Amino acid sequence: MTNSTTDVICYYHDPVKGPLIRHAVLPALAAATRLGATGHLERHWLHGPHVRIRLDGPRAAAEAAAEVLRTYVADNPSTVDIPRSELLAQAERNGLAELILPPYEPLYPNNTVRIEPTDTSRLNDILGSDILVDLRRTGLRLGVDAVRESLDAIADTTQERVQLTVTAMAVHASRYPPGLGNGYHSFLSHLEDFLLASDPDGTIRARFDRIWERNSDQVVEAVERVAAGHPTNQLEAAWQHWTIGMRLAGEDAYDWGYLKAAVNPRHGQIAYQTGDPATIQRYNAAERTKFSDYHTQLWEVDLDHPLVKRPLTVYRFATNVLYQLLAICDVTPMERYLAADLMTRATQRITGVAWSDHLAGMERK
Repeated sequence: MTNSTTDVICYYHDPVKGPLIRHAVLPALAAATRLGATGHLERHWLHGPHVRIRLDGPRAAAEAAAEVLRTYVADNPSTVDIPRSELLAQAERNGLAELILPPYEPLYPNNTVRIEPTDTSRLNDILGSDILVDLRRTGLRLGVDAVRESLDAIADTTQERVQLTVTAMAVHASRYPPGLGNGYHSFLSHLEDFLLASDPDGTIRARFDRIWERNSDQVVEAVERVAAGHPTNQLEAAWQHWTIGMRLAGEDAYDWGYLKAAVNPRHGQIAYQTGDPATIQRYNAAERTKFSDYHTQLWEVDLDHPLVKRPLTVYRFATNVLYQLLAICDVTPMERYLAADLMTRATQRITGVAWSDHLAGMERK
């Protein structure tokens, strides 16, 4: 029996895909696994909103997974109608954000299930090597149980998705070898970069302030509990298993010289190819004209220090995989940024050290 790497893809336009993943995608992966395949889940927008099962195994496993999906879609079709023009407009916006160049067509119809040979050429272009594509795949496979536990634990509401994200971030940051008080900085960095680009009048930050004021005690309690290091439920345990496994795989790639600390120059090159000034500035520091207060201070820190470089490089890669896993759980970018705001504020209250004071005390370049 010949094995191959195959994608089973369900194009499903409903933005809330939790029911689809719970009742069809995860069972489809289980059906494929019973026939000898291994695999993971991905969620993306290219060629139309979809969930993808990437399998290594016999063709029969892919066919079995596709049949589970087709049966579900026949009984529970997505009724969300997104015009072709809007799908293309979304693809153009997303392409700039994710450095994915056109073409964005063909667009496959809603409620379509397809089996295709796996194509990682775009990933290879972004990540720069087969080894890093494999590392990403390892992280997503390790995360299947965390996705399953997450979707079992939450309802399909913004509040519960934000709570889930705070938990996942707190587990990830607190298991970072230098600890929670260092690990939260990656989330704060992404948050401040987003606010600089997308919140010129401070509306989003003010909204986050109000949410923090109403929920600070509960968030601090949740982060403190997770940071103690002993999972109190299956959800926390699943995310702990993922982050430790991801770190070990990343450390191995780093030690062999495949995972680099330096900024990937390919990002800046692709940004220039888009021709979009904002994208060019975002991915090329020399083109930037404005910086957040956070990043202005961060750049004074010696991130190449021997005690920082290895764990931080591994952690950054893992954090990007975490974001992909959260997207599978229906977490939107705005929900993720809100969770980052809550989690980073809670961490500073727990440690008693503000981010600016913490950065000021670190080794300088």
